[in-house]
Amino acid sequence: MIEVKGGTEHQRELFYSTLYNSLLQPHLVAKKGASLRGRNSDGHVAEYDRYSPIAFWDTGRNQIVLLTLLEPEVKTNILRTHLEMARESGWMHTSFYGDHAVFMYLGDWERGVPFDYASVYEYLRKNAMDPAGPRGDLAEYLKNGWVHEDFQEHPSPPNADGHAGVDKTLEYSWDDYALAQFAKKLGKDDDYKMFLARAHNYTNVFDASTGFMRGRAADGSWISPYDPFEPYYNYMSKEASGWQNFWLVPHDVQGLINLVGGRTNFLTKLDTFFNTPYHPKGIARDVTGIIGLYCQGNQPDQQVAYYYDYAGQPWKTQELVRKILALMYGSDKYGLAYPGMDDQGSTSSWYVFSAMGFYTVDPSSPDYIIGSPLFDEVKIHLGNGKDLIIQAKNNSDKNLYIQSATLNGQPWNKPWFSHADIANGGKFIFQMGSKPNPKWGSAPDAAPPSMSKQ
Repeated sequence: MIEVKGGTEHQRELFYSTLYNSLLQPHLVAKKGASLRGRNSDGHVAEYDRYSPIAFWDTGRNQIVLLTLLEPEVKTNILRTHLEMARESGWMHTSFYGDHAVFMYLGDWERGVPFDYASVYEYLRKNAMDPAGPRGDLAEYLKNGWVHEDFQEHPSPPNADGHAGVDKTLEYSWDDYALAQFAKKLGKDDDYKMFLARAHNYTNVFDASTGFMRGRAADGSWISPYDPFEPYYNYMSKEASGWQNFWLVPHDVQGLINLVGGRTNFLTKLDTFFNTPYHPKGIARDVTGIIGLYCQGNQPDQQVAYYYDYAGQPWKTQELVRKILALMYGSDKYGLAYPGMDDQGSTSSWYVFSAMGFYTVDPSSPDYIIGSPLFDEVKIHLGNGKDLIIQAKNNSDKNLYIQSATLNGQPWNKPWFSHADIANGGKFIFQMGSKPNPKWGSAPDAAPPSMSKQ
């Protein structure tokens, strides 16, 4: 499915190992023609290969796209599985605090996978509108545009109590943006406008006085005291610190840039994030694999190394991606270590995408954000029978910076590309060097798309 050339033997071992781990889930529950029992306890014969549920809070950020690229027929059966589970239970499946099934369905629609998307929308919309459903604290979110947090003591390690109000607000806003695009594709203009307005709710937990996403009490006041350096489990953030949760707005990175006052301030904040030593006062539960304040070992901020592409300094994304690949995977004496939780293939999928040279910052969009190819050549055998080839000329551990690029022989000066650009295969060629090229991919109009404008 994917062939790589170049790199070290250890890098190739890590790549194929993480690719294997990326594809272990979801697992096959029943082959077509086999007997099975659905979520409503009714027994029947499977009309197609039925799979276990996707862990949307985790693999919904990246692995769902990898499956589409490599195994579209399997992915179609996964789409059918989740729709049938929704019909059986009355609700679209979710996991943790996001409602990210919409990422999978919209992302596959954007990538041209044939499916009955109109039928799916009924359940995606119900999840987003009915407080009796799986979106926790939805009634409050619908009323206020944010989810509150209770005042409570938090020992070290932190307990599991709390609303995770900041995290829910951020993730529901992200979900709502995807739902807006879904509604737009279906011609449901009123729903499009409603969900698009809700997609800005992340701004309701931005505290300009601190420059962070901050928890709010039930009366709307800011939670105090507040320390963005401290990791929490379900208090305000979800398995993250305020620093790590700040960036959880993948649908509107430009909106974050605008919130903090422009590119210069945003780049300063990114630099601080990746270069400030991490010394929490309390034990960091599920916050591991640290570079500066960044956490590679859990999902909330795994996309942030790619945010420099949005702010005009893509060479810093290239440098950071290579650093994370080198330091966070296989760095133990056995060469097998992970930076934290793989969570059914999410952390593995991060490695696979990043080693190939790009990543799905927002999986519901058809766009891929460019990093730094680890190998001299990657050949991706797409599920439609076409090949996407990525070649990195003059590539090495030191020559990690992109100097120039072409796609199918034409100059490519953007640090991102869309699925439409490679749907029928193609060939990227990157010229690599030992020093950053500040001119490549840095123009304001070269930035990846966001909900907000510059």
